[in-house]
Amino acid sequence: MSQNIDNEIRETEQELKHVGSCTTKGLTDEQIAQLDERFFLAVEKLSWLKGRRDIRV
Repeated sequence: MSQNIDNEIRETEQELKHVGSCTTKGLTDEQIAQLDERFFLAVEKLSWLKGRRDIRV
């Protein structure tokens, strides 16, 4: 299970890097809002995953 959490952390960090580097040029307000939402959901997920990793025994 701990390896599973580590893999999810890596995947979520990659998602954050990707979404954080996306340009908003040419996007509609709705598309920008969706991109922002993906970013902040990934931040929240990463925080939760790291918390789960820290309480492993």
